[in-house]
Amino acid sequence: MQRAVSAVAIVALLMLGVSSSASAFEGGGRSPSGAPTVEVGPLYNGQLNNHKNDTNYSGFAEVAFWRLPPVSPRDIVTVDWHAAPFTDEPGNFPICLTLVQGIDDYNWGSTFEHRDYCGGEGSSVYELPGSGTGHTEITVQEATTNSSYLEFFAYANETELQDYETYPYDFKLGPILHYLGLAFQPVERISAGGVIRASANLATGQPAPDGLPFNLTVTWEDGGIATYTGTSSGGQVAFQLALPESAYGKYASFVASHPADGNYQGIETEKMTVKIAKPKAPPPPPPSPCNLAEKRELVLQRQFLRLKSHARYARGAKKRHLSRRAKRVKRRLAAARSEVRTLC
Repeated sequence: MQRAVSAVAIVALLMLGVSSSASAFEGGGRSPSGAPTVEVGPLYNGQLNNHKNDTNYSGFAEVAFWRLPPVSPRDIVTVDWHAAPFTDEPGNFPICLTLVQGIDDYNWGSTFEHRDYCGGEGSSVYELPGSGTGHTEITVQEATTNSSYLEFFAYANETELQDYETYPYDFKLGPILHYLGLAFQPVERISAGGVIRASANLATGQPAPDGLPFNLTVTWEDGGIATYTGTSSGGQVAFQLALPESAYGKYASFVASHPADGNYQGIETEKMTVKIAKPKAPPPPPPSPCNLAEKRELVLQRQFLRLKSHARYARGAKKRHLSRRAKRVKRRLAAARSEVRTLC
């Protein structure tokens, strides 16, 4: 009887261990459909373990899913995260991180099994350095509206109660930086006072939002350098040049860029080499209203004097005709002189 009681007690302890292992999973979802959606900024906490009977992938891994906000191809997702080390390996950390897209409750496992486990150069799975804190930047590959997830996971292959551990972790989602494409509209020659243009687009091919700031740096031999700024409008950026004489006739290198901000990644164009032409002399300014009035007065004055002279030597009907014309011109001349006094 005593042996039976002891056996029941052992079973109870084992069941308690199983129960505690089941409650060791915290935070996130055990499948994509149960994943909470994370936002930029807040601190999120979770906990995994190494208990084989608590795995949610094929008896060897415990995986927690956190749903990301909508992302676009080539966006950069930044995760600042932290975890506790193994109890018996102070410098090593049990939890790994990866980003997956386009999964659901039925196909996530087949995607997961093809992931590398923590490591390898170029791996899409990330691990923590010796400090236990990571700043991980992940480039998005696919365009998905509601099926992009962060996966935190750990090996879960322990069956002995004395080997059970729990692995707490926390993380913050940093700003999701959208991709920008930037390219010059090619030219081989440009005036030192001309305009050079670049196209700015999102990863989708849509034009970049209006009002984004861009910089232009122009360099030429003998240490010449000039910088300009421009803003996007309809997916185009125009830079108005005002290069000095030292750049005339030389080949200059142009590089346009956008600094990283809270919404968009930093981007820089490939260098473009262009010959700088001396700017054309600006056309003379149009005459002022005063100058026009003075010229009109001079023309009418000459016309009046000529008619008056001809009328003096004419006779008969011709004299009367010329005199009438001279009087009409005289009235126009008086009006022109009045206009000159007003404008000048």
